[in-house]
Amino acid sequence: GFTINGTIAGLDKGTVYLENTDEKGEKKIADSAEIQKGGVFTFAGKVSEPLLYTIKLKGEEYGAFFLLDNENIKVEAKKDSIFKAKVTGATQNDIYKSYYDNEFKKIQAIAGPVYKTSDSLSQNGKVKLTAEQQAFMDKKWKDLQTFADDLTDKFIRKNKDKVAAALVISDRIVSYGTPEQVKTYYTVLSPEVQKSVYGKQLKEAIDLNDKTAVGVTAPEFSQTDVNGKVVKLSDYKGKYVLVDFWASWCGPCRKENPNVVQAYKTYHGKGFEVLGISLDDKKNLWEKAIEKDGLTWTHVSDLKGWKNDVAVLYGVKLVPTNYLIGPDGKIVAKNLREEALQTKLKEIF
Repeated sequence: GFTINGTIAGLDKGTVYLENTDEKGEKKIADSAEIQKGGVFTFAGKVSEPLLYTIKLKGEEYGAFFLLDNENIKVEAKKDSIFKAKVTGATQNDIYKSYYDNEFKKIQAIAGPVYKTSDSLSQNGKVKLTAEQQAFMDKKWKDLQTFADDLTDKFIRKNKDKVAAALVISDRIVSYGTPEQVKTYYTVLSPEVQKSVYGKQLKEAIDLNDKTAVGVTAPEFSQTDVNGKVVKLSDYKGKYVLVDFWASWCGPCRKENPNVVQAYKTYHGKGFEVLGISLDDKKNLWEKAIEKDGLTWTHVSDLKGWKNDVAVLYGVKLVPTNYLIGPDGKIVAKNLREEALQTKLKEIF
């Protein structure tokens, strides 16, 4: 089993919680302990495999987040910054954290100036870049991507028999890489890591992506529109429809909206439709954004935020995400943004 001996400087009493995230992504309190004089507390128990846990105080959102295995672990924290706690003795956690302390810091050091250059050239998005500037920035982004991919690749291959590798694939490749990369790296992992909780989650992400890959029939769904009327994907059979996942609170979505409006105005008369699926949880904010951005197509939502049933069905992990579905109900393309959307529609129509 494990033993966690902790101290929280500046506290002499109170309750500290050990929390983990279950298979479904729900946060669960696994244990609690009373804080003694000098901020001392202890947890003891057993985990079936290395799992991510958080030590936190009651009512606080963040805490000390680490990979817990059956070892003797020491946690040293200060009252107002528990998330910065020093965790020692957790072997698997040290490997996982080493990615963020080394590889990720190197990536950030290069990414920072690239973002700054991009912002200054476009005056924070106010000015359209010239062709030369665009080519210059494209090369910068590409080089950054190559550099980041290379460091992450080496880390995963070096630690293929450690849970840390599965977590880094999940953190970096599932969200920011391609589905093909996720598949490739999953096969790199040792059979034991593939069978771990985080290995299984990767396999689920791969299976989910296969369900919404280009060329397959888009999964059917229904959801209610702004007026409470049920709208089904199959209502659009025979037409090209862009299923657009967005939200009123999502800056990049709002920035992309004028581009979708332009596409709709240009091709709607020829049989092009848009179906907006919002990851909002407040109806008034959702409706306000539809009106403000002039989105005149049909909009649906169950107002469950990230847990929107259709978003879960399609494995949407970030917004904006979109799927272009053909008249036969098959997925033609996904994540068409900016110029790519106009180019694809021009090609079709």
